[in-house]
Amino acid sequence: MVTCSAIISRLRESRDRGTRHLLEQQRDDGCFGNPETDGAGPYYKSLWALTAAGEPEAANRLANWIAANLLTEEGDLAGPLRGALFDRAYPYLNAWIIAGAQKLGRFDISRRGVEFLLLMQHAEDGGFRTMRDNEESVQDIQCSAQSGNALLLAGRLDEARNVARFLRTLWQAQPDPENTLYFIYKPGAGLRTEFPDERQRLHSIQYGGRRQAYFNMGIAAAFLAKMTLATGDREWVDLAKNYLTLAFRFGDEMYETAQVGKVGWGAALVYGVTGDERYRELAERVGEAMLNQQTGAGGWDNTGGWVNQAIRTEVTAEFIVIFDEMIAGLAMRE
Repeated sequence: MVTCSAIISRLRESRDRGTRHLLEQQRDDGCFGNPETDGAGPYYKSLWALTAAGEPEAANRLANWIAANLLTEEGDLAGPLRGALFDRAYPYLNAWIIAGAQKLGRFDISRRGVEFLLLMQHAEDGGFRTMRDNEESVQDIQCSAQSGNALLLAGRLDEARNVARFLRTLWQAQPDPENTLYFIYKPGAGLRTEFPDERQRLHSIQYGGRRQAYFNMGIAAAFLAKMTLATGDREWVDLAKNYLTLAFRFGDEMYETAQVGKVGWGAALVYGVTGDERYRELAERVGEAMLNQQTGAGGWDNTGGWVNQAIRTEVTAEFIVIFDEMIAGLAMRE
């Protein structure tokens, strides 16, 4: 069996460099960026990142800021300092913060946060609607899978299983999974496969396209692999493999984007659960791509040109988490 110790060591070193960069951005009050103008981008992934990186003091300072400035009585994470960026992916932000709080042991945030999060789960379909105040809004892979990750961490296995069933429904409805992964679902109407050409990247991952939303297949696979760990049911890791089908078809362009990160997350966990070398190779190739994208300052930038420190902080926090998760997945087979 091929050992993963070399790539694990490099991922750990890179994660720790990223952590040092992230810590340099933390404000005296525990927050990141300027939420009055930046919104949640710089801070919503940072709680999980700091906890994963073994920085509980810095993480608790951020958790205190979140509890004081965002957490509502009903458990939502709302208010003017949230910003409007996630109005059409509402539970995604909540799920990141809940996961970080749960890992940190800040159950004062995660307990109430989960109760609100579950209000956004469709009672029949199991997916999570993307808009807070529109019960008829679409559901998608990203919001649903990350909410599933938060539910697993919080021990809400029945509700997490409903997310897995939702992802199974989406996969079974795919008309051409060898070439296209559609990731938007409308209750009562099913998988959305028709849309204007200029909106293709907002609805699907298409083989042959550029700058696709690769993260959708990765986050689905990561959650589903965790579902097999949580339940012992191999159906879910087999479904995770299905979601990564297209990842093996894309060439160098995918590995030049920050959006490839979650593909590595999913592949590493699938390898950890199954021992299938194909997924180790995919995880390692993504890992190498992410290592190459790290800046001299230790952070990471997003793909596509314009970048500021708020964006850099968000991507850096995500990559710290992904590296930590990839290390854990690869280490299952060491």
